[in-house]
Amino acid sequence: MATLEQIQRMPKLELHIHLEGTFDPETVCLLAEMQGISLPRPRQHLFDFSGLSDFLDLLDWICSLVQNRETAQQIAYRHAKYAQEQGILYTEIIVNPSHWKNTRTGELLTGVLEGFDQAGADGLPDCRLLVSLRREQDTASARRTIEWILSHRHPRLVGVSVDGNEACSQDSNQRFAPLLARAAEAGLGIAVHAGESSGPEGVQEALELLGAKRIDHGVRAVEDLKLLERLLRERIPLNICYTSNVAGGLYTPGNHPLGELYSRGIPVTVNTDDPQLLRVSLSQELQRVAEQYHWKIEELLKLQYYAVDAAFCTEERRSELLSRLHQFEAARQNLTAF
Repeated sequence: MATLEQIQRMPKLELHIHLEGTFDPETVCLLAEMQGISLPRPRQHLFDFSGLSDFLDLLDWICSLVQNRETAQQIAYRHAKYAQEQGILYTEIIVNPSHWKNTRTGELLTGVLEGFDQAGADGLPDCRLLVSLRREQDTASARRTIEWILSHRHPRLVGVSVDGNEACSQDSNQRFAPLLARAAEAGLGIAVHAGESSGPEGVQEALELLGAKRIDHGVRAVEDLKLLERLLRERIPLNICYTSNVAGGLYTPGNHPLGELYSRGIPVTVNTDDPQLLRVSLSQELQRVAEQYHWKIEELLKLQYYAVDAAFCTEERRSELLSRLHQFEAARQNLTAF
């Protein structure tokens, strides 16, 4: 079984992580204090939540503490430093402007991209941005977000996402379909949260109505054999967040379907979703699934290869990432030979 030390040394990618969920308690308390805002609950229970709606409300409150471009830039840069500590080569971070109530969309996204650019210039990991539409938001505001993206193209802005509570917004796929079609036509990748608060039908709709090239979560696809066959046949990646699913009560460690999906050959990746709120780093997340399924480093490396294939990057960048993984494997084999 892979050890934490081995996992920390292994080159990694992460494709399903929300910048909104990367605020540590110290930063949250400092921002609140600077603005004279009371915490919504005692500090020791600040990140406690019950259910998806409570979780999303907490995200809204945390993000409301960011009120300018400069702070958004600092948050983005700090995340790149975390990625370096985790041995992450490449990451695509989701930002949903609807959570950041006190920062204009343009200021927010510009600040985040500036933070990622500065991180790249300083030799930190390669951070890319997916801008997300929230299922609960109105169509007009979603359209304005897409229009901003299309008029402010940036090499690090690689895709559009859809997130939020599917159960509370059953018409969102129909409303957002034309907007995502415009984004796809402009060459942006499309990733959709589905198969978590919805069943396998949510995954089907994400593929058929929204043109998703990969699914965030997607775990409930396991309930539909024909859907599983389609995912395997079309090589649709599922960006799975094991700890998030367990913490949210969707599954227990014993019945989580990650192991089954992996054994079927479906391209799955393992991610943290909201690492600070869930109190888990990427290395810890990978250690948990290794312990649950008795996976060795070889299985965890396969997840990284799946992530490289799923990334919304250029083919040149994909080749570079593959080369880094190959180098790591070759070094391991040389050590084993001795």
